[in-house]
Amino acid sequence: MTQAREPDDIDRVNRELRHFNRRLDRLEYTQISPQEFSSVLDRIYEEIGRARSEMKAEFVAVNARLESLDTKIDIIIRRLSGEGNLEQ
Repeated sequence: MTQAREPDDIDRVNRELRHFNRRLDRLEYTQISPQEFSSVLDRIYEEIGRARSEMKAEFVAVNARLESLDTKIDIIIRRLSGEGNLEQ
């Protein structure tokens, strides 16, 4: 009975070795030099900086539009409540 299991054990070990070999190949393929890593990080930080600048500009534009709407809503509320001068 142990002889019947031995080929299965050998197959299992071979599969695991192939699996580890593939993982090692992928790991070696993804290795980059410290200089490459540094330049990639620099590009990422530059992109983040650009995105932040664009987001800040969009927030400024949105805030300006909200202030404009707030002013218009205040005028409408004053006129509806009778506080505003309709003869302007």
